[in-house]
Amino acid sequence: MSNTVVGILGIVTIVAIVVTLFKSKTQPAIAFIVFPAILGLVLVLGGRFSFDDLAAMIKAGFNSTAPTAALFVFSVLYFGIMTDAGMFDVIIGKLMKLIGNNVIGVCVMTCLIATIGHLDGGGASTFCIVVPAMLPVFKKMNMKPTSLLRIAVLAMGVLNLMPWAGPTMRAATVLGIEAGELWSTLIPIQIFGLILAFGVAVITGIIEKKNGAGLAEGETLEVAAASSEANELARPKLFVFNIILTVAVIAMLIWDVFPSYVPFMLGVSIALFVNYGASAKMHKKIINLHAGPALMMCSTLMGAAVLMGV
Repeated sequence: MSNTVVGILGIVTIVAIVVTLFKSKTQPAIAFIVFPAILGLVLVLGGRFSFDDLAAMIKAGFNSTAPTAALFVFSVLYFGIMTDAGMFDVIIGKLMKLIGNNVIGVCVMTCLIATIGHLDGGGASTFCIVVPAMLPVFKKMNMKPTSLLRIAVLAMGVLNLMPWAGPTMRAATVLGIEAGELWSTLIPIQIFGLILAFGVAVITGIIEKKNGAGLAEGETLEVAAASSEANELARPKLFVFNIILTVAVIAMLIWDVFPSYVPFMLGVSIALFVNYGASAKMHKKIINLHAGPALMMCSTLMGAAVLMGV
């Protein structure tokens, strides 16, 4: 089997994966496993490789994705614990009190909340934080919901370059380097992106103000932020500790001495013991709450290992 034929088969495999995913025929993990496996079988039957060669390639693929998978699992657990403990609720509640009848301030605050909420790299969780907090404000101040969406998505796009977010992890996997190492080169771009995102938020606020947005005379803005006390898992008294721990975890990532998954492993362990005590039952409950997203992305990365290897 010639190199040209092998190359064509590789392109056909990639196209098949892309088309399957675009048409939502299956989950990425399954597509990443099935099509490369078929390609591998064809290459073996065509005499290009032996089964031993195929097994070695898949094993090499797993070696390249294992650190990234560990990073994602523990980063999801860590930020899930911080969300359960109410760290984001306290931050958002304090920020919202600063708004008042300020259209530009509302837009800037939306960008800031989306930035903070997307620290975990999850789009669904970010929308669950931003939309309930800000949509009532936008409606009361006669601002367009599409402005809320635009501001939030811009901020999320920039934060999606964090080392535990999907694009950076997948790029690091392809390049065969640590996600934290790749992220260190992206930090200046990310800072510039945040400046642009906040700039768009300010411009959006100016446009909304010109279009007559704002509270009517005599109206007051009462924001019902999520109550930490109403959540049995919330630990508002440990807010300062959780902030310090989060800063320490991110600092260890920037320090880049340890593999990128180690700071989150340590962070999860410390956060569980400090916030929820030495209780195996409680620790299991917290982990189970966030097992779904962690398992989904981990399985995708394991599937990508087969794709990468073949």
